[in-house]
Amino acid sequence: MAETDRPQRKGATRHLNLDHLPSAPPKIDTRPLDYIMPWVIEFRVVRTPSVIQVRVKESMIIGRSDPDSGVTPDIDLEPYNAYMKGVSREHALIVAENNRVAIQDLGSANGTFLNNGRLEPGAQYRLHHGDRLALGELELQVLFVVMPTRQEQSDDEEDISAPPSDAKVPVMGSGQHVLVVEDDEHVAQTISDVLTEIGFRATVLENVTDALFMVAEELPYAIILELMLPGRSGLDLIKYVRAREDGQQLPVMVVSSASGGYQMGQAIDAGADIFLKKPLGIDDFVNGFSQIIPQMDK
Repeated sequence: MAETDRPQRKGATRHLNLDHLPSAPPKIDTRPLDYIMPWVIEFRVVRTPSVIQVRVKESMIIGRSDPDSGVTPDIDLEPYNAYMKGVSREHALIVAENNRVAIQDLGSANGTFLNNGRLEPGAQYRLHHGDRLALGELELQVLFVVMPTRQEQSDDEEDISAPPSDAKVPVMGSGQHVLVVEDDEHVAQTISDVLTEIGFRATVLENVTDALFMVAEELPYAIILELMLPGRSGLDLIKYVRAREDGQQLPVMVVSSASGGYQMGQAIDAGADIFLKKPLGIDDFVNGFSQIIPQMDK
């Protein structure tokens, strides 16, 4: 590109002609944030192999970094040709409230679009798993990986599933060691944090080979694992544990992106006690784990 052809940035956002797109549905009402649970969200950049994964607890600004002004948003879209696609430096706000995630346009130059509808600046709109989100002309698909609860409601329903402000995660353990085998850093950290909250001590490993070495030395109190792991399958770990006399009653939970019935059947046949699909609801996780650990230890 010749120097004369290079866009003059100077912090300003390139304006695009986006007036042909329709308006978004009416905005939703949101309640004050009174209960924070972790969310893990993937933004898949449409027509590219790029995936942006973030762990949202309260709120994050999404936009593009600009060295001239010193702006660096929490979710930086600059590596994805954000300037040429009309993304503002502080384009929109992602807010996690109770059992929902919402997006709010921050008065961007080229607008924020949800499922092809343009958002009213300053209003919050609920995001759902699988939504199409566009900041200017940069298109993203929204995928939830971990959420507080899998319960869904339409935007015009009262949010009765949000826990009250004094709700607490039940303590079920007293420091017992739980092995988490998961190669997704954000998912592993979330599961580890939840286990700590309910009274356990977690060790996170990224692959089955390392897990087999650890289990061969000493069995943990319980195992939580993904099936789809680099190298060896999680099924190998389940089969190894169940082949040991002292591992036949060990609680094993599968939390996996393998969503087909065949994979679930394989895991159960190998000896898994419970199979949870991603996106993972933390409420499902806590309830499921409470069912498979020994009653006398609860």
